[in-house]
Amino acid sequence: MLTDPLETSTSYHHGNVKEALLDAARAHIESNDGKMISLRGLSKQVGVTPSAVYNHFADKNALMLAIKIRLYEEFNEFYGRHCKESRDPAKSLIQMCLTYYHFSREFPAQFRFLFSASLPMEWSTTEAVDVSCRCIVRARGLVLAIYNKYKLQCSEEEVVNATLLIWSQLHGIVTLRNSGLIAAAVSHQDWPARCALGEDSEVENLIEDHVQIMIEGMLSSSHGKSKH
Repeated sequence: MLTDPLETSTSYHHGNVKEALLDAARAHIESNDGKMISLRGLSKQVGVTPSAVYNHFADKNALMLAIKIRLYEEFNEFYGRHCKESRDPAKSLIQMCLTYYHFSREFPAQFRFLFSASLPMEWSTTEAVDVSCRCIVRARGLVLAIYNKYKLQCSEEEVVNATLLIWSQLHGIVTLRNSGLIAAAVSHQDWPARCALGEDSEVENLIEDHVQIMIEGMLSSSHGKSKH
């Protein structure tokens, strides 16, 4: 860490301050369970004056937005590396959901920060919306592909609602499991131990079952409508 103010000034003379601040803020999130750092605390950690921070981020919201964009980029890159292409949209959708869980396990602090630290809607930018919605847009495309595979008619509302329901239930499973609440409930109620989801394989099986049930529900509902 830099301690000499003159050395710090020289090191950041060529416009590295913003990247250094983002790197430090990200490191703080990782080591502090997803908690955000103050701008003043960030300036001390990097070794610059508070005014240097405000030259790049108007306030904490601006810093948070920049960090979210960076973490969503890494989130999307993680999906790109781990989601294998398949001709079967159902398999691809299941793989996406499993990758969501695996990201939460490998990067727990970042996962908590992405989905717990909210920003006012007026702070949304085109870049932020694009990077944060990339995966859910892909999931929506896979849901539509499932309808199309079975030549079932559907409205845009049905496709979006099915996508949001799958995401909401997936996030619930992942968040409750990682927080320990599922294990606690199972233990206190003396329910079957496997229901505590203590092993990754048990979580993966539950996620696969959940997505498959949702897909079967989609198809069943559409088949029922086609008969009328």
